[in-house]
Parts: sequence; structure tokens; C-alpha cells
Amino acid sequence: PPLMQHQVFSHDTDPSSPDGIEQIPPAVPLPSKIPKPRGEVSRLSWGRYNLQETLGWPASEYEETRAFVSQLAHEYLKVHKSWRLQAQPQLVIVYAEVGSGLTDGYEGSWVVGDMHHIFLKNSCSCDTSA
Repeated sequence: PPLMQHQVFSHDTDPSSPDGIEQIPPAVPLPSKIPKPRGEVSRLSWGRYNLQETLGWPASEYEETRAFVSQLAHEYLKVHKSWRLQAQPQLVIVYAEVGSGLTDGYEGSWVVGDMHHIFLKNSCSCDTSA
């Protein structure tokens, strides 16, 4: 028996397109990740940026996230030492614990890093025994 061509048309078929084939819209580019702002976080007098204002999150969401990041710092980091003196494996654990939900939209997970920088800077400056 001769082969027959079988073509199924959906209800979304564009009759004005050649062969009545459904036209696929061009791919919409996904929004790129938000880059880290220039400068150092919380050095406002030096023309740098305020993290909470930069993120533009609701205050409750920012505080909840900040508290969670601070809790992780207490669990995994040496809070009397600065960011650059932290053990790399411990930082990796902290980033993993935060999870991708917070870091997905931001290049290089800078939000978590900035929150830890602020926390460790404040905890180091409060520790007078070191």
C-alpha cells in the first residue's frame, strides 16, 4: 500500500502562515542575573551602597534573610574573624545552606556574601578580646 502523509493541525494553527503550520514566537531572552553593585557594601560615607536599599526587598523579607544568614555565620564561621580570614570549606557550606532560592537571580551569589561581610564586620568590631 502507498504511504500517506498524515498531518494534525491544532486549534492554534495560523491559517495565514505557509502550509498552515503554527508559528512559534521568537524566544524571549531570559532576564540576566543582577550584578553586584560597584564598591563595598555598607561604606556609605565613601560613596558605596546600602544593601537593603539596593535590593529593594520588603523590610520583613530582608530582615528574615539577614537573620538566617547571621544564624549560618554563627554555626559555620568564626565570627570573631573577618571575611577574608574565614576557611573556604566553611564558606562553601554556608552558601550551600542558603540554597539557590536566594542566590538564583544574582551574579555570583553576592547578596549572601554581602550579608556575611556586614555581619562579620560588625561582629569583629564588637569583639574587643581579639
